[in-house]
Amino acid sequence: MNNTLTHPLVRAYLSSVEEQATALPGARRQELLADLREHIEVALAESDTLDDNSVRRVLEQLGAPGEIAAAALAEEPGNHPVPQSSRHTSVTLCLAVVPLPVALVPVIGPFLALAATVAALVRLWKSPQWVRREKRQATLLVLSPVVTVPALAVVCSVVLGGLTPIALMTALPAAVCLPVAAAIRLGRSAARLRRHLS
Repeated sequence: MNNTLTHPLVRAYLSSVEEQATALPGARRQELLADLREHIEVALAESDTLDDNSVRRVLEQLGAPGEIAAAALAEEPGNHPVPQSSRHTSVTLCLAVVPLPVALVPVIGPFLALAATVAALVRLWKSPQWVRREKRQATLLVLSPVVTVPALAVVCSVVLGGLTPIALMTALPAAVCLPVAAAIRLGRSAARLRRHLS
């Protein structure tokens, strides 16, 4: 019976449910996946064959992964993620990415970068569309250039034979990757939530 769960369609289905249910607490998400696995095993055990068509039929009867995740989220007590407009989300994500490039502007750049960072973090933590885990991860990634720029500058200075403007300019593009990764991840999460609840 275990080979039913190794079928590629079943694995893809369960993986999709798990990905789309990331807003659920870990224990509840695992319980949901265990229930789905059990239902799939029982339904496929009653089937005469284990071909793609019978697997598809069983999965279609369960419903789309997004619908299952949305239904499980709706049953959870407490605060639910609430989607915000894509414009509001875009402003928050832009504020998360711009501090490092803006910091390079002579004289006022560091002040503008600090203001953008604070604004991004305030908007991020006040937003109802991301769960606490996503907010913590994004905060670390947004603040990461504070650590990565000096560390990368030291590495580049060792490689290039001294702390030069070239070493610093080499470190900056690498350091901006982490806030961009945070913005991409949050953007996908927000888009997925809007899709589920629309």
